[in-house]
Amino acid sequence: MNKKKDLKLEITELFMAKADWKRCFFGTIKRGIDDNGNPIVRAKIKVNDGYIYAMAEDQCILGEMMDKLILMILDKGLHSNTGLTSMIAETPYFLN
Repeated sequence: MNKKKDLKLEITELFMAKADWKRCFFGTIKRGIDDNGNPIVRAKIKVNDGYIYAMAEDQCILGEMMDKLILMILDKGLHSNTGLTSMIAETPYFLN
């Protein structure tokens, strides 16, 4: 066996967004760099049956954005209307 194998390690940070103290959702956060060399933070959180994604320049702004998105989904019914669909080959397709 070759002792000099590359160790591939990925660090995952956990991230929490909340609508209130009883409705908290956990997900992952990844850090990166955009095309201009600026640091960015991306988050993916599962809320009920779907996921929400967001990206910001730092973790504080990202947290505020995710909290607002969760409130819009849970309390304002952001995804309650599926929109217009069209039947193609007996399968409904979303029209955007």
